[in-house]
Amino acid sequence: MSDSTLPQETRSTRSVAVSHVADFSRRYPGEQVTFYTRVDVRGPAPGFDLRISLPEGLTVDNYRASPNHGSALPDLLVMNEQRFLAWSVEKEVPAGERYEYELAATIAPAQKDQTLSSRALVIARAMNGTLDPPDWAAETASVAVSVKGSYLKYLPAIYTELDEFMGRFVMLFESFWSPIQDQVANIHYYLDPKLMPADLLPWMSGWSGLQLNEQWPEERRRQLVRSAVQLFRRRGTARGLKNFLEIFTGVTPRIVEHRAYNLRLGPGARLGAAVALGKQNVPHTFTVILRLPPAYEPTDSESEQARKEMDRRRMIEAIIEAEKPAHTTYDLQIERVSG
Repeated sequence: MSDSTLPQETRSTRSVAVSHVADFSRRYPGEQVTFYTRVDVRGPAPGFDLRISLPEGLTVDNYRASPNHGSALPDLLVMNEQRFLAWSVEKEVPAGERYEYELAATIAPAQKDQTLSSRALVIARAMNGTLDPPDWAAETASVAVSVKGSYLKYLPAIYTELDEFMGRFVMLFESFWSPIQDQVANIHYYLDPKLMPADLLPWMSGWSGLQLNEQWPEERRRQLVRSAVQLFRRRGTARGLKNFLEIFTGVTPRIVEHRAYNLRLGPGARLGAAVALGKQNVPHTFTVILRLPPAYEPTDSESEQARKEMDRRRMIEAIIEAEKPAHTTYDLQIERVSG
């Protein structure tokens, strides 16, 4: 089936889906751009064909496929004066399988600004004896190419009237400073616990007085930083402790606060040193009850299972110690549930 016979918009299909992006949206001649393509198999198929178009202005440097693709190399096809890098998977592919591809290319010299568009098209092969048209999906990634540095607009007009040397000369400075500019322009992403680099999580948690345990899974550390302000406001309360433990364990704990029961005051009550009021009174104490699955894998040895269970208990105890009021004591009960 010719690529030109298919509609140009992306289509959601029964068998395959494709994602196609570039690592940079703007480049200069001589710089490299990498296209990332992902094929998701939604339904079983006897294989598929992937074509990635190569517009004029791109010189292929390197390419690779994920290990599950196999060792087959792509073919370079030329159809209707268009170039394609064609990959083929000639085996049964189950639903849920994912294939990933990378294509690195260099921007060729140009005389004017242009936009280079690469289109990824995946076609699932039809089942034997099936007359239905094959399933397909397509997506396009574009890169804007500028022949002169954008920093020229900050210089006096006379510099823009000179030969191309000045335009290429300022590209050197732009290549150094552009990454810094991008970081400044996107600083809000670095302050978002959901998006910021994992290395910045301890720094962010320090703003609210929280100390992250590096042994926690990254997802839970992000959730803790995201909830830091609310946890700080509720620190020392049963609700705050419950929220903290729920973030760490993924399970809502039960907290039982013990108070003074059977308290009697009157002519028959005698007060003195070391005398408790009433019977079975344990004020300023509470019990934390957690129903948790095993902390270990079934294949772990007995010693490893015991170590992982003890490590988790110590982390829970450390959380309670840090969040409870200083004058209180507690009892921790962990009930085992099947994983």
